[in-house]
Amino acid sequence: MSPDLYAGVSRRVINPPIGYEKVGLRLFGEAVQAIESDLTVTALVLSNDTDRVVIFACDLCLIPNPVIAEVRRQVAEAVGTPISHVMLNMSHTHSAPAFPGWMEVDPAQVALKQCYQENFIRWTVEAADEANQNLQPARIGAGWGQSDIGVYRRETGADGLDVLGEVPDHPIDTSVGVVRVDDLGGNAIAVMFSYGCHPVVVGPNSYVISSDFPGAARAVIEQILGGTAMFMQGCGGNINPRVGIGYEVDCRDNKNRVGAMLGGEVLKVAAGIRTNARQRERKPLWNIPNILFKPWIPVEGETCTYLGAVGETVRLEFSELPTLEQAQTIHQQWQETLAERQAKRAQAWEIRVAAKYTEWSRKLIEAVQDGHPTADLVLQAMRVNDIVFTSLNVEAFFETGLSVRARSPFEHTLVFGFTNGSISYLPRAEDYPEGGWKLTERYALPDRMPQAYGLPVALRPDSEQVAVEHLSAMIEGLL
Repeated sequence: MSPDLYAGVSRRVINPPIGYEKVGLRLFGEAVQAIESDLTVTALVLSNDTDRVVIFACDLCLIPNPVIAEVRRQVAEAVGTPISHVMLNMSHTHSAPAFPGWMEVDPAQVALKQCYQENFIRWTVEAADEANQNLQPARIGAGWGQSDIGVYRRETGADGLDVLGEVPDHPIDTSVGVVRVDDLGGNAIAVMFSYGCHPVVVGPNSYVISSDFPGAARAVIEQILGGTAMFMQGCGGNINPRVGIGYEVDCRDNKNRVGAMLGGEVLKVAAGIRTNARQRERKPLWNIPNILFKPWIPVEGETCTYLGAVGETVRLEFSELPTLEQAQTIHQQWQETLAERQAKRAQAWEIRVAAKYTEWSRKLIEAVQDGHPTADLVLQAMRVNDIVFTSLNVEAFFETGLSVRARSPFEHTLVFGFTNGSISYLPRAEDYPEGGWKLTERYALPDRMPQAYGLPVALRPDSEQVAVEHLSAMIEGLL
């Protein structure tokens, strides 16, 4: 292994055309009327000549798993590295375009979505290739900050039913992970920062494309510190912005304020990460014995002590399936509901929900006929020197991120959700409804609606613990 670290970064704008439908179910999902702020995909390549990893930060909400698999395959081929060494994280901004297959209510959108998907793959591979060509000698360091821009969102109403709301006094993970990649002079090449929170400050009444608060935070960091800022979505599956989901048509003020708060914390931490200099022991100034300070001296020695990555796919089990007759009845009911809502020209969100549940119930029948369906949990762990990046292809809860970090032997362990795809939410066993999840219940919390992801029923309650165990073992393997 070479003792020298190299880094390169590149970015592409990935906006859809005006008139393109956003991803959404009950909220969002309308056609785009304007670009409030650019969506981007940013590639960071780290190499030591013999090994190479590629990390993407992407301003999208949900990318189909086959699309991400194709991106990772093409990127791995383009830069000459294994697929396990390619990581793609989605910011999960809800002001983002839908991909083919999400909901095909409007036939005119099909061709638009297919074209966008092809462009997205090309833009992403181009960014990785350019970052790989931009490699230069580098050093890397990490630090931690705190931010309270998030709030716990799993509320229980007075009637005992679940509510997608706010619980201000509930504990959350306030940590902000910051990774600074510098040239040998200490100038920022890239500043990676991670926080777990849904980017929904720009709300459903804003028919715009927006990178939401992560984009606003990036702008603050890049303006003051320089380099290229990369937001990596953490474990924010049960966290919303404290300012709420924007009800206003113009949400820019709140978006910029939240972004400035997060970006300011990242700046504070990043400014304290010194990759090119360190303080030596105290010594007299000009040989004056009672004036003692610690002078700064250049950092010397190897810049890469470890670079590698591992990946694993774990098959998760589902809760009990209905009978085939029950599944067929559910499907028929949703087909009729969709037809009724379309005939009476119901609200757009009502039609979207009916269309989504019609497609889901068809998959439910297929799952019952299969007899033993499973869901693929994609886990990944990368280590660069003493920094570890870990990821899950789910909307992970903040408690999961804390569990993984607590078990890691590495001081700087960052845990990303929404990475290399997203198959569903991943609640802990204690987050399931009292008495167990039921197919016939109408839940308000999105993490109790596997139908939105097309899963036949909820995952088994022990699935989150399975994920923690496997990911922790992968981290141990990087020692």
